[in-house]
Amino acid sequence: MKFFIFLILISILAGGLGAQDIPDSALERVGMDKLMGLMNLKLSDLTFRDDYTARDSFRLARIADLMRHPFGMIRYVSEFKDNCAEPKPEPILSFAFENLRLEDTPARELQLKHLSEPPDESGVNLFYRSLELNRLLRKARKYIYTVMPPAAESTFVLLSPTEKKFLLNEFKQNLVEDTIDEHRSVAQSDSIQKKEESDIRRFVRFGRKIRMEFLLSAASETAIDIFREIALLQNELFSGAVKLPDALIDTVDLPGKYKVPLLGRDQGWVVGGTGDDYYEGDYYFIVDFGGNDRYNLTYDPENPHSTIIIDLNGNDIYSGMTDFTVGSGCLSAGFIYDMAGNDIYSGSSFSVGSGFFGLGMIYDQTGDDRYYGDTHVEGAGTFGLGLIIDGSGADLYSAALHGQGFASVEGMGVIADYSGNDIYTAGNKYKDIIRYDNHFLSLSQGFAHGFRPYMSGGIGAIIDFKGNDSYISDIFGQGASYWWSLGLLYDSSGNDHYSSFQYAQGSGAHMTLGILFDERGDDCYFGKGLMQGVGHDYSCGIMLDRHGNDIYHAYDLSQGAGSANGFGIQIDDRGDDAYYVMRKNNTQGYGNPRRDYGSIGLMIDLSGTDRYDGNGADNGIWQTDSKWGGGMNWNFISPDSSGGY
Repeated sequence: MKFFIFLILISILAGGLGAQDIPDSALERVGMDKLMGLMNLKLSDLTFRDDYTARDSFRLARIADLMRHPFGMIRYVSEFKDNCAEPKPEPILSFAFENLRLEDTPARELQLKHLSEPPDESGVNLFYRSLELNRLLRKARKYIYTVMPPAAESTFVLLSPTEKKFLLNEFKQNLVEDTIDEHRSVAQSDSIQKKEESDIRRFVRFGRKIRMEFLLSAASETAIDIFREIALLQNELFSGAVKLPDALIDTVDLPGKYKVPLLGRDQGWVVGGTGDDYYEGDYYFIVDFGGNDRYNLTYDPENPHSTIIIDLNGNDIYSGMTDFTVGSGCLSAGFIYDMAGNDIYSGSSFSVGSGFFGLGMIYDQTGDDRYYGDTHVEGAGTFGLGLIIDGSGADLYSAALHGQGFASVEGMGVIADYSGNDIYTAGNKYKDIIRYDNHFLSLSQGFAHGFRPYMSGGIGAIIDFKGNDSYISDIFGQGASYWWSLGLLYDSSGNDHYSSFQYAQGSGAHMTLGILFDERGDDCYFGKGLMQGVGHDYSCGIMLDRHGNDIYHAYDLSQGAGSANGFGIQIDDRGDDAYYVMRKNNTQGYGNPRRDYGSIGLMIDLSGTDRYDGNGADNGIWQTDSKWGGGMNWNFISPDSSGGY
């Protein structure tokens, strides 16, 4: 009888809705309310208590709030992408700074207190004649020597030398893998795991003495102000107000100039011309005006400092010869601003836009670029922020582990890519030896994790705006997370391809949150299990596709499935879609009855002529043999005047 009444309600509702008049979010809310109402549930029932385990002091306020209201992930992703709408550091960094606020601490805003303060020029003489170049050099010198060092000191001042060294050794090891591990005995692997757990417990005892807000606020201010200075210099060069040859003329004839340091000529500082230049070593500052340049970069974390590299033109190669290079920050901040050219960014680990107890950023304005790295790379943050902003071009991102919008404790990792047919690949190096002989850990592509059960995790995100993109991972990725974290992947437009094996595509496992949100395009999603809107063990996973004729392939526990007190939600708003599964008994709206109150699995399609191989049916409502599980395919949304959705 409930199904019959519900069909009548939907028929009445469907006749009055127009696709152009009602926001997508409202239609999704109506669909959720109706389907959950059939199960005697309300949207407010989608909530998690926070007292199943002891609360740790590293929990982010935003994640704690979303665990109480997990359906709010959709609204949060919209807020996130709005703050990334323009390829500029300021709105993204300001948003990230607030979202790294810990639970039970007051709201805060990024205070850009030094932007209007003129640099202290005492004790420095000029070397170059160009006022415009000197203006940039003065700003860089202020931040590198005056602003950042005291901020970093305030961040770590309460740590002993032993504790500070622990960050660079034992704690760092908890984020890396070794290919040798797949050949170790069970006893050896168990011993390593016990050592890692012991190190985490040790860190918990002193980790709250670290105050990352000091370093992150100063580093964000540095990134924003230097970006403004670069934009001014670019405009002056393009308009002809500054002639490049004149800008590089020195003033060696000025008397007495060698009695004090020369601006731009400090140790570790270089001003390059328009030729093909080669840089090797540990630098504080480089500005290069053109040419196809090669950067072989090193960094010594025992002597932490900020690094700013600015390259205005050319097809450049940035190579990390050690960890913590290529736009990465370790106990400080590192920035690369590359304004034109088809560039290559390559590093080993903790590089290529990595923030490890620091802030690392790569800003690439134009060009078809390549990003390569091993572990904790390509927009990765742990106790800090890792950020890549890529303005345009067909780009390739390739990482082994913990990359491409990855975050761990008190961290945020972000890739914001604005146009081009991009390829994201992650995995294929470190085997998932616990579960499989022939699959690899990815833990990337909008992925975050904490250290269970000791420390909550962070927020990992990919925001991609335009292009026909491909996302390829293996185990964990594409809007997924583990343990009090949030992983999200948002793609605004394009015919995209998503391929993963397990724990992916809007998936959460063990008290955590994950969402994959694709706005427009004819997309294809492929994988095995625990994906496409799955929540496992007090977790919520959401998969949302709003426009396009899409194809979904999965094997089991997928397409709107909840497991072990989890919530799984899959929603497709518009288009003629196809859904395929191998197993019907735990897919397409399934909530298994394990433990406590059971689980919730919801599958909703709001318009179009759709095809199902599984439980679903076009223009139908179904209930699966589970605790709270079912689906709905009904034309809430009417075609627009052109016949589309």
